[in-house]
Amino acid sequence: MSEQTTVEHDQDHAPAEAEVIDDATEIATDGAEAGVEGSERLVPVSESIRYRRRAQAAEQRLRALQSALDEARASLDETREQLDAAERRRRIDAMLIESEAIDLEAARLLTEAAVAEMDEADVAEAVTELKRRRPYLFRRGARAGGGTMSPRPRRGGADVADAAEAAATTGDRRELLRYLRLRRGGK
Repeated sequence: MSEQTTVEHDQDHAPAEAEVIDDATEIATDGAEAGVEGSERLVPVSESIRYRRRAQAAEQRLRALQSALDEARASLDETREQLDAAERRRRIDAMLIESEAIDLEAARLLTEAAVAEMDEADVAEAVTELKRRRPYLFRRGARAGGGTMSPRPRRGGADVADAAEAAATTGDRRELLRYLRLRRGGK
């Protein structure tokens, strides 16, 4: 070996160690890495340092891009969960409105709790179950014959005399009221 030079690496990029270089060139055994024995190649030190810095910069960019990708995936998952929750809430509201819920908020909360407990979310089943367990949250359907008395159908040609005779013979209060209404001129 004719002339030996010692080169220090940057403190930022590698630990403090010295390399012994012969005539400003470094012997790298690239053939050993590629699987070829005995293949050696001479690489200038400045080029080796430049390659090392580029590799380190590329690794830093890779780590930064990987963390940005992880953040984007987490944000995407969160957004999908929010979208699913909004869609489920919309379906629940539509079913509750169709079922004529009186207190929509209370019914929605109870339905959401029931859907959350299900293995497979079925909004229609949850609303049906809620309607069965808590019917006071829903309007009742119109019953035939409702809560008020319907007027008695009028007989054809009914006049005051017929109403008076019916009230006198039957003694029924309804017939008497009917007679009095007819006499007064009301319906």
